[in-house]
Amino acid sequence: MTGPISPKPSPPRISLHAWMIIAVALVAAIASWDAQRESKAALSDFGREQAALARSAADALAARASLRSDARELDASDLFEAIPGVMRSTSSIPLLSLEGSGNWISPKGPLARPIDLTPPNAEAWTTVSRPEAASLGLHERTAVAGLATANVGGRTWRIAIVTSAERERDRERRAQGRLVLSVLVAAGLVLAFGGVALRNQRKELELARELAIADVQRGLDERLVRADKLATMGALAIGVAHEISTPLGVIAGRSEQLLTRLEDERSKRNVQVVIEQCERIGRVIRGLLSLARGDSPLLERVEPATVAMKAAELVAHRFVSAGVTLDTEVADDLPRIACEPRLLEQALANILLNARDACEPGSGHVDLRVEASADRVAFVVEDDGKGIEPESIARVLEPFFTTKPAGEGTGLGLSIANEIVRHTRGTLTIAPRKTSASGRAGTRASIEIPAVPRPA
Repeated sequence: MTGPISPKPSPPRISLHAWMIIAVALVAAIASWDAQRESKAALSDFGREQAALARSAADALAARASLRSDARELDASDLFEAIPGVMRSTSSIPLLSLEGSGNWISPKGPLARPIDLTPPNAEAWTTVSRPEAASLGLHERTAVAGLATANVGGRTWRIAIVTSAERERDRERRAQGRLVLSVLVAAGLVLAFGGVALRNQRKELELARELAIADVQRGLDERLVRADKLATMGALAIGVAHEISTPLGVIAGRSEQLLTRLEDERSKRNVQVVIEQCERIGRVIRGLLSLARGDSPLLERVEPATVAMKAAELVAHRFVSAGVTLDTEVADDLPRIACEPRLLEQALANILLNARDACEPGSGHVDLRVEASADRVAFVVEDDGKGIEPESIARVLEPFFTTKPAGEGTGLGLSIANEIVRHTRGTLTIAPRKTSASGRAGTRASIEIPAVPRPA
């Protein structure tokens, strides 16, 4: 018999306040990223516009030079006259530089302060810092220089059209203001709805506490009936927790693999496994609740091999961690069975885990065989563990009966498996196994399910 089951501490949960903060931060991060992306795209478009203006100016210079015989003698002041006036607005400054000289000349003369207009990429434009823009007579704001070259009388002139990007930056600043406003509005809404949810939750907790106090104050007979119901519900809750332990074990194992492989295909498959196991948990819980209510079974016709393989997959990592070998053998041409596959898989997984626990860690061996006899299909699990005492065989399927040390078993695994098998109109038997080749006695568990008649 097991000792009292000590309650396990509840895992830490993120509070509603934390979720609200995370939601607001996520919205802000996405909005900020989008605003920065749009700002970079706008600046890039503006730079290409200036590059087009520079090419237009270069074409104008080349056209002017083709009309003059002394084109080679033209200096910067003559060339500036050929640049269209639209490029010399208050927000744009044309610059010229003879190829190889490295000095830039403005309409007012050589620049007192050298500037570097080498584009950092393959684009024909570059940004100009605020101090450099101010030295050219523009507003002390970021500027953009479109670049081009022109052949004038056999000499190559570099042309730059430097234009202030103050309007683009002003639009960016206004966009950032709208971003901050939208984030504040979103945060306000989240906090408002979160506050309402917390208040409702608090009211529900207070109401539940008042109902509990009222229940305690009732008569002795009613308290005894309620205690009986609570005991029943407690057993069911423990059973459900036991049933989800295997999928949660799979989730934990796959998640550990995911920590070391974040970008390859295997990691992606592991994430899919996590999702599938979460879905499985829901199906198992629904099946157990249906079983507890006594609902009519919703049977499906399935292949026995599929049930056996999926059950073996569920517990494979547990066998590996314990160093116990699991061998599976499925007979050929098995008839189908009618069952709830998820529940039957879980029942078989429970039996496999019991067999693993009975084996010696590092050297144990468990066999899973699927075979047919007459009109039934049998799932046979045999281990070479310590075996089962004769006096325990009669009680092994009782709820809360276990031979494991206190705290290591609830005594519900086999009893729940037995109820699932009965729900499927089958039988579960536990018996000692004949002495194995290793000299260990071991245990034999067999699930027999009626076979579906083959079509004539």
